[in-house]
Amino acid sequence: MRLLSILFCSLFFISTSTAQYSAKATVDSTHMMIGDQLKLHLEVVHPPGVDNLPLVFNKEQNDAIEFLAQSRWDTLAEGGKVRIKKDLLFTAWDSGYQTVPPIPVVFLNNGKRDTIFTRDIPIEVLVPPIDSVLSDIKPIIEEPVTWKDYLPHIGTIALLLLLVLLWYFYKKKKGKEVYVPPPPPPLPAHEIALNKLAKLKNEKLWQRGNVKEYHSQLTHIVREYLENRYGIQALEQITSEILAQMKKMNLSKELTEQMTRLLQTADLVKFAKAEPPAEYHESAWKLGEDFVRATKKTVSPSENTATKDVQ
Repeated sequence: MRLLSILFCSLFFISTSTAQYSAKATVDSTHMMIGDQLKLHLEVVHPPGVDNLPLVFNKEQNDAIEFLAQSRWDTLAEGGKVRIKKDLLFTAWDSGYQTVPPIPVVFLNNGKRDTIFTRDIPIEVLVPPIDSVLSDIKPIIEEPVTWKDYLPHIGTIALLLLLVLLWYFYKKKKGKEVYVPPPPPPLPAHEIALNKLAKLKNEKLWQRGNVKEYHSQLTHIVREYLENRYGIQALEQITSEILAQMKKMNLSKELTEQMTRLLQTADLVKFAKAEPPAEYHESAWKLGEDFVRATKKTVSPSENTATKDVQ
């Protein structure tokens, strides 16, 4: 009985035909194991002068059947018709009764498409039997202990020792904090000005013919002193603005007149290219030094924080 079934399956085919076209599909067997591969034989007859287009498979018809490969067409002309053949390889991904969907064969005849289909083919997809016979449980074979088995423990101990050493040196270093003395207090405004005036005098600029540069640096030192001593923007103001603010400082008339002469003469040298007599350069420097010394801020001997303006 099984032999007859096999013979029947090997000869099974479904065909469709029209007056001019026909197509049939056969399989080697209608039984297969899930995941196995089975071959389908496709045979088509059509009139001469007709082109057949590549096969297109519709997976939505049965996603359990997947076509894997196909051979090239084998063409044979007979009796005024053309017979073409090819083999297709497919597999099944689900068990039970499945259906190989109809295969569309499309022809192109004078720009017009003609399509014929093979009929579907039922396939029984079987699942391999499960071997229920289990072998006896074998005893566990213990491997000999080697030094490599202790490596994780050695690494853990080494890490702990390293952490202890780091903590020890951290505590030791923290206990010996280096004392950093505070920065020295800034120099008073008059000391800064006097130091710069002394440096300017040693450079001997006007003696070497650099009269304009000499008076520019001299008035810059005086302006900077006024800004640091009294808080006015002397470096950014013109001479008239500086003199107007000096009238509010309760300075003596003599100091105000000396500063007026110093600043105005320097403006003439810098901007009008005036050339004062040689003896004036030294006296101008002396005017600046006398002004700084006369207006410097001093600290009372009895109170470190108390200040007194010397006019």
